[in-house]
Order: sequence, then C-alpha cells, then structure tokens
Amino acid sequence: MSGPAAPAEPPPLSEGSDFVVYRPDGTLASFDEIVDEAASVDVVFVGEEHNDPITHRVQAQIFQQAFIKQAATRPIVLSLEMFERDVQYVLDEYRAGLITEDHFRRSSRPWENYEADYRPMVEFAIAHDLEVVAANAPRRYVNRASRLGRDSLGALG
Repeated sequence: MSGPAAPAEPPPLSEGSDFVVYRPDGTLASFDEIVDEAASVDVVFVGEEHNDPITHRVQAQIFQQAFIKQAATRPIVLSLEMFERDVQYVLDEYRAGLITEDHFRRSSRPWENYEADYRPMVEFAIAHDLEVVAANAPRRYVNRASRLGRDSLGALG
C-alpha cells in the first residue's frame, strides 16, 4: 500500500507580489541573487515561520534552483529541522525504497503540515537522489534540556 499521491505542483510564486527578498543591509535583492549567492557558500540556512505556506514554497524554489544550477558541481543536501535525528534511519529507508510512504510517515513523526509544506522538498530530493538529513534534536532531549537545563544532557552519556 503506497502513501498519498503527490499533490498537484502549485504554480511558482511571483517575486514582488507573493514575496520580496532583502540583502543583510536591508536593500532589495532578487530571488536569482539569493540562489546565485548560495553557490558561493558551503551551507545555506533558510529560516521560516513553521506555519507559513508561502515561506515553505519559497524554500522549495530555492532548493530546486540550487539543484538545477549547482548539482553538477557540488553536492546538494536537504536538511530539515522537522525530522528528529533519531528517525534518520527511517528517512534513509524511505529514500532507498525499502519502506512505503505510509510506513515512513507513521514512523518518522512528521509535523502536521508535512504534506503541504515539506513533502514537496523531500520528494524532490528523493527523485533526484539527494541526501535528506533529519536535523532536529529528539524531543525527549529537548524536553530534558528545557526542564533541567542544557548541562543535564551531559548525564546521558
């Protein structure tokens, strides 16, 4: 049994009406400048409001354009905070086609907005054989650090 069908690809966002891009000094930039600038660094972090669908679509466009423009010359990796490190093996099994999407989703604890906001990037990465990294600390450790302080993590091992 396979998972849900891929949602229809929404049309690309329109720079200027759907979103604007700024340089660190506050001046306007273009989407293409951001993608081109990404080629000059080793890591690109794209911040977000977790429940802002426009931001997620911009993230997906940055990721796809980075792949189109740079994959021939450097590795492209998708790293997602929404997946916790202790489910990396589940993510790897799904990428390798060893488990179904349904099993993957039941075992990886995705956020509620996975389907609309993160799945397009994950499926793009899988379709292009790109690594996907589960980047968030497991909830049990975040909870411990929140309750007892960061130093309490040292007692774990």
